[in-house]
Amino acid sequence: MMAELAQTGLANLSRSAALGELRDYTLPPVPNDHLSLRDLVRLLQRHKLLVIFIVASVTLGVLAYQLLSPNQYRSVSQIQVQLIDEVGTNQADVNSRNEQRVANAVRLHRSRSSADAVVRDLDLLDNRAFMKEMGNPEASKAALRQMAITQLLTMVDVTNESGSDLIQLAVTSQNPELAALIANQYPESVSDVRNTNSNERREELMTSLRAEQKDRAEKARLASEKLAEFRRDARMLVGAGSQEDLLQVNRIGAEAASARANSAGSASRSAVVSRAANFHSTAQATSASLQQLQQQEAQLVAEKARLGSLYGPNHPDMVRVTAELSTVEGAILNARNEAVRAAQSVAQADGAQMAELARSQAAQDAARASRLEGSLAALTSKAFQNNANSVQLAELERAALLAETAYASIAERIEQIQAQMQLEGVNTMLVSPAVANYDRISPKPLTFTITAFLGSALLASLVALGIDLLDDRLRTAAQIRRLFRLPTLGMVPLIEGNLTGVIEDSPVIRDPQSMFAEAVRSTYSELRSLPRNYQPQTVMVTSPLPGDGKSTVSLSLAAAAIAMGDKAILVDLDLRRPGLLQKLQGEMDTPDIVDVINGRVELDNILEDHTARPLIEGPRGLSEVEPTGRLVLLSAKRPVRDPAAILTAARLNALILQLREKFDLIVINAPATLAVRDARAMCDLADHTVVVSRWGKTTIDQMKATLESLGGRTDGVIFDQVDYAEHARRQLGDPIQYYMESSSYYSDVAPPRRSMFGQFRRLFGRSPEPVME
Repeated sequence: MMAELAQTGLANLSRSAALGELRDYTLPPVPNDHLSLRDLVRLLQRHKLLVIFIVASVTLGVLAYQLLSPNQYRSVSQIQVQLIDEVGTNQADVNSRNEQRVANAVRLHRSRSSADAVVRDLDLLDNRAFMKEMGNPEASKAALRQMAITQLLTMVDVTNESGSDLIQLAVTSQNPELAALIANQYPESVSDVRNTNSNERREELMTSLRAEQKDRAEKARLASEKLAEFRRDARMLVGAGSQEDLLQVNRIGAEAASARANSAGSASRSAVVSRAANFHSTAQATSASLQQLQQQEAQLVAEKARLGSLYGPNHPDMVRVTAELSTVEGAILNARNEAVRAAQSVAQADGAQMAELARSQAAQDAARASRLEGSLAALTSKAFQNNANSVQLAELERAALLAETAYASIAERIEQIQAQMQLEGVNTMLVSPAVANYDRISPKPLTFTITAFLGSALLASLVALGIDLLDDRLRTAAQIRRLFRLPTLGMVPLIEGNLTGVIEDSPVIRDPQSMFAEAVRSTYSELRSLPRNYQPQTVMVTSPLPGDGKSTVSLSLAAAAIAMGDKAILVDLDLRRPGLLQKLQGEMDTPDIVDVINGRVELDNILEDHTARPLIEGPRGLSEVEPTGRLVLLSAKRPVRDPAAILTAARLNALILQLREKFDLIVINAPATLAVRDARAMCDLADHTVVVSRWGKTTIDQMKATLESLGGRTDGVIFDQVDYAEHARRQLGDPIQYYMESSSYYSDVAPPRRSMFGQFRRLFGRSPEPVME
């Protein structure tokens, strides 16, 4: 029979596993909740003792301090810093330097050396008012001096407004005259400290820098002299030995070539001019007398022609004109010959002149070409010499440049140091002396007490909020719904002491009107309302860690089922460690679950034996409603070392199938989920899986890890060991908040509210807590 049930169980197991996969669970992200005003009020009420303690401690402490503090008076002096006013410089740079001057002055007034100077100048160690302010300590003179400096620095407040050249020096003291005296002495003492310390340092620094500058100047001069001497000896001007030599040689070479070409051209032109001088024409030679004779001849020819028309050849006028014409023609011939001879002489002179000029130009061009060729040869030779001397010249130039750079560097350094000295050497002047002010500035009990009250209230609120934010323990159904999207099936209250092994002693059976019984019955009703595939319901109960109370919850649910007239059986599968159910099983002289699983005892034999001790009757009077109401327990008498070898999936599934036929409710008490992996495998045996969370102990991470280990096969959460009084005091906004107002409805006595001493013990101590499993 067990074999057949095992085969059937395997099939149902596979089907249950498939159903489990369909209801896989993914942890949702935690939403960002907004803190409302009501939540803030609840938060303060939840931590009201802590809030009251912080507010009262701070406020009363400040009030006591104000009432016990001596009167304080303040005197203020105004000190002006001399600024730089340079015309024609960068104004932004001037402003920056002025700001630095003011900042330096403020730092100098706050220094211990300045305070030491004031103590020395005013002889404050012999001032009764000042020593009284110090508390009249007994110490050595050196120690008293250091204490006086520290005390003075606490009394002085040096401030400066941005963009202003005024420094405000305020001195607070129990004696107004002492405050004014110190405030007026401070600028003078600071000036003495500044001048004494800075002058020596400046002189030492500048002496060293100037000596270094002189040494570097001498080195630069020697390097320059060596360079100049070498240029002089090598006859190398500035730029010699560089590319300029090549450029100059090329330029002279080009000019020499041009001169040679011009010389050749001039010689050729001279020869041509000499030959051309022999070629000239006298056909057009003339003179003034020749031209006059020709005009006279023309007049005589005209007159002869006029007379020839009137007279004959022998007419005296004709004879006279003919004779004159013959004379003029002879004169013309002689004048023309004279003009030709004159023209030939002029032409010969011009030709000789031109030939001489051509020869002179040719000689000039030849001489220039010769000179340029000589210069070219000399420059070429000098260029080669410069090239040979360029290595040594370059070394001397580098040495001179390095020496000059070093000198320029030290000169620049001196300028920088002088500028810094100018910044450090800040001159200040007391422009508004302090006067004794007899109006006290403190104590002000009312102002400071109100401020302390408001500040401590804010601090206490932040502390309370921080405590709540850092508290990751689970307490409410809202947390389960918000963080894990699971319903909370019930919140089982904390009971005094542990449950005994006698089921009749359970409050569910013994006292049905108790709050514990009502909470368990409500949990059982929520459990029964869950959808299921079979009419008989199988519920597996587990928890994150051992000691969370899952065995107590399992037993209480079974008792609630009996109390409500259902047939229930409690199957304990947490066999690795001893517990309440194993203790109960050991007290019964009957076979245990190991005997049933191994087949040594038939399950029917145990269930049908109504006289056997595992059959626990329900409460009195229940038989009138349901005669068969009883609870059956199947557990082990002692811990099992290797329960996995005995409780195989097939055997357990077969056992559950048998129990479904005989009971309305099957409660499986599974091992803690985070302790062993058995609970994950047992989820396939049950219709529903519930996780027991220990109120105020189970953390969010523990619950998250538990749900992940169960693979999302969780149907709800049951809170166990809930301190209803504490839960109501916390005002978490759920129905249990009104527990104290409705506790009289139940038969058991409501736990009293914690006294003031008890609440302080809860805050600062640890109280023993019952452990139920």
